[in-house]
This record gives sequence, C-alpha cells and structure tokens, in this order.
Amino acid sequence: MALTQEELLISQVLQTAQQLYQRHGIRKVTMDDVAKAIGKTRSALYYYFKNRDELFEAVLFSLVEEVKHELEGVMQAEKKLEAKIRAFCMTKIKGSEKTRNFMAAIESGMDQEERSRYSDLMSKVHLKMMEAETVLLKQVIREAVASQEIPKPTPASLDTLLFVFLSSIRGIRRESAIEGYSLQWENGVNMLARLVARELGA
Repeated sequence: MALTQEELLISQVLQTAQQLYQRHGIRKVTMDDVAKAIGKTRSALYYYFKNRDELFEAVLFSLVEEVKHELEGVMQAEKKLEAKIRAFCMTKIKGSEKTRNFMAAIESGMDQEERSRYSDLMSKVHLKMMEAETVLLKQVIREAVASQEIPKPTPASLDTLLFVFLSSIRGIRRESAIEGYSLQWENGVNMLARLVARELGA
C-alpha cells in the first residue's frame, strides 16, 4: 500500500533527524535544523512533534520498526525453522552495526545529565525491541508447529527459550566486536541456531 503524503513527510522527518543526530549529536540539533534540512517550516514539524524530546523518541522507535521489518523479511525468505533462526541471528548481529553506530554517536555527545535524562527512554526502546523480536519469533514457531515441523512447545518453556536465545545473541554481538573473537561469532551463531531448533524438536 502506498504511503500517504503525511506518512511520507513523517518518514522524511525521522530519516533526516536521524542523520543529523548521528552527525552532530542530539544536543546540537534543533527543530529548526530538521525543518530547514527538509525544506519545511518549524511550525510544520511542531504539528507532528511537540518538542525535541518527542522527535528523538520517534526516531528511536522508527529504528525499532526498521529492524523488525528487516528481521521479518529475512526469516520469510527461509523455509526451515533452523534456517529462519540462523537468518534472524545473522541479521541481528550484522544489521545491528547501523543501530550500534547511531547509538554510539548519540551517547558520545551526551553529558551525564543527558544520559540520566534519556535513560528511561533507552530502556523503553530496548524493551520494545525485545517485544517485537519475541512476537516475530513466536510467529515463525507457530508456523513450524502448524506445518508439523516441530511439536507445540508449552508457553512457559517457549518464553524461557526465547529469553535465553535473545540474551545469547546480545552476548555474541557484544563479543564479536572484541579482537580475538571477531572470527568466531559466525560459528557461534550456527551453533546457537542448531541448539534452539533442537530444543524446539526440529
């Protein structure tokens, strides 16, 4: 479905604000800067975002949506559950570089007061990402159950497995940036995907 003019404008605002934040840091970017960059008036921005904090929050949540759609696409391209899980892992680790670079650029420009001010927002973003990823994974698992690829897991065991799985990906992603471990993460991803698929009965 084609986006409306309003949706296109909001998308343009969020993309432009994201680029400006990454280039200059959140502290130095004003609503005027974003408005000028897209050729709109400041009042046009205030129609959609009441202040800088609301715009920054919208940019962060738009990143969550980007990651979610990318993960959904790579999993749908695979047929077997283990391959879907592996694609999810690979995309989370490789694709997270853009998000990681953006967040690093943002945080490097923050002083202690700003870090404290935005800590709750960062926690909300992390929680929303975890929730979106869990929904996607449960969907592909339901599909695998429906196709009789795996037996139906109990809700409690599935929740525990997904928590361990997502936590493991974050650990692999973190360690992959450390010299000496950078060549091992792909093997780690393959092993993790096999273990999860096996635990689910694939």
